[in-house]
Amino acid sequence: MLETYRGIPHLLDTWLVLTGMALPVAVSSLRRPGDLVPRLAAFCLPAAFALVLAATLSPTAHRLGQIGECGTHLTTTGGLTSLQGLLNVLLFVPAAGMLTLASGRPGDGIAAGIGMSAAVEAVQALIPQLGRSCQLHDLIANSLGALCGVGLAAGMQSITRSRRLMTAPYDVEHAAMLVVRPRGPARHRRGGLVQRPVPVPKLRSVARAR
Repeated sequence: MLETYRGIPHLLDTWLVLTGMALPVAVSSLRRPGDLVPRLAAFCLPAAFALVLAATLSPTAHRLGQIGECGTHLTTTGGLTSLQGLLNVLLFVPAAGMLTLASGRPGDGIAAGIGMSAAVEAVQALIPQLGRSCQLHDLIANSLGALCGVGLAAGMQSITRSRRLMTAPYDVEHAAMLVVRPRGPARHRRGGLVQRPVPVPKLRSVARAR
């Protein structure tokens, strides 16, 4: 759960530390060959996932006593219609969108968004010392954010792909045909395959009249 009203101490420095730990992976992704958009998305992907971890698993001052408790009421504080629910939706938009742009497969962003949200809620329920509460509406909000991020990335990919399919007029005008000289039929002999020579037309000699 994104604890908006209780405050998240050390959110910025936790995010910076996690991003710095993944910086070598981001730099190597940026230097790989390929298109610019997937490389930039792969470069920003560790920072997006680090933001999710810092915002959802950073310890708070609130303490919960029971292990494994998870709320299922959608009308509680922090539901889908509140500011906290909107922040839970927006939190997963960059991570799912960047993953979709980096991999080129929308299914990766959807699976990663839902799976990461479920894992976060499970950790919050199993470790009450974090001061986080597991809620069903958080999983729904995070999944909606992942779907929104994947939708935005898929729209951007479709626009980019349509621009690539447009052919310039001079490419059509200067297209050339390759003419290959046909070969004669091959015939088999003992010990190998022999290519029959192509008959060459004979030139008739015309005698000059004297």
